[in-house]
Amino acid sequence: MAKQGRNERCRCGSGLKAKYCCDSPCGPSPDAADRSFLARAIRDSIPALVALRANGGPSNYIDDVLELPAHFPELVVSLPALVDPELDALLFACEVGDGQAVRDVIAKVSRRFHTVAERARLARVIVRLRDEESIDEIVAVLALVDLRRDDASALLEAAVLQAARMRAGRVRTPSGLLIAS
Repeated sequence: MAKQGRNERCRCGSGLKAKYCCDSPCGPSPDAADRSFLARAIRDSIPALVALRANGGPSNYIDDVLELPAHFPELVVSLPALVDPELDALLFACEVGDGQAVRDVIAKVSRRFHTVAERARLARVIVRLRDEESIDEIVAVLALVDLRRDDASALLEAAVLQAARMRAGRVRTPSGLLIAS
C-alpha cells in the first residue's frame, strides 16, 4: 500500500489534509476526531441503510429512535447546574405537564447541546448498544443518521427532554427513583 502524502485528504474522513490531521505531530483536534467518528459510523452503516431503503423506508422506527433516551440512561444529556431562563421555562413546562410550552422551548434549549462532541458521545453510545445487540440495527442506523445532521437532531432533543423530565420529577430515573424538586 502506498504511503499517504501530507497534502492528500486524511484517511480518517475528517476532510482535512493529512498534515493538519492524523499526520500532525499532535494528532487531530478533538473536534476533528469527533467529526471523523461520526463520518465513519455512518459509512459503516451504509449496508444497513441500503437494506432499509430496499425494504421501503424507516416506517415506525423513528418512534423507536426518539424513545431511546427513556430506555438507556447513558443517552440522556447532563443539564447544567445553573439554569438560564430558557431551561427554566422547559423545566417548568415539564413540571406542570404543558406539552405546548415544551414544544415551544425544546428546540432553543437543545441547540446549546448540539455540539460535535455531544453528538459524537451519543453516537459512541449508539454504536456500543448496537454492538451489544441492545437495540435493533435499523434503529441504530437511523439514530446515527439523525446525529450526523448539522442543523438539528431529534434524538438530541429527546435526550434533553428526558433529562428535563427527570430533573422536574415527571419520570423516574433508570434506577427507579423519582426526584422531587
